[in-house]
Amino acid sequence: MPKPDPKAVKLFEQLVASAPGATVKPMFGNFGAFVGGTMFAGVFGDAVFLRLPEEERATALSLKGAGFLEPMPGRPMKEYVVLPASEMGDKKKAGAWLKKSLAYTATIPPKGKGKTAAGKKPRR
Repeated sequence: MPKPDPKAVKLFEQLVASAPGATVKPMFGNFGAFVGGTMFAGVFGDAVFLRLPEEERATALSLKGAGFLEPMPGRPMKEYVVLPASEMGDKKKAGAWLKKSLAYTATIPPKGKGKTAAGKKPRR
């Protein structure tokens, strides 16, 4: 796993500071930001990523330099988009993307404790 880049961490912290009710947790040596128990943003190496709904993802991915978060080669996380520096370096644009991410994440039902993504209790 890549170590978080200090510039990416600074940008991430600035974004998350404006997110009401957000909590930050370490994840695999990097960071994730959660609201209502669901991740909406994070840092992975030198990338800051946001969880976006399908229509916003399409718009974001049309930007030069944008792409899916891909923590393992060939295994993209298709709801999470790494936006280009042209968007993330602009506070107004980054803030607008963050609002879209938070609004979308608020529509996702929280996961139940002790259950897998399929809704079944894990085997022991």
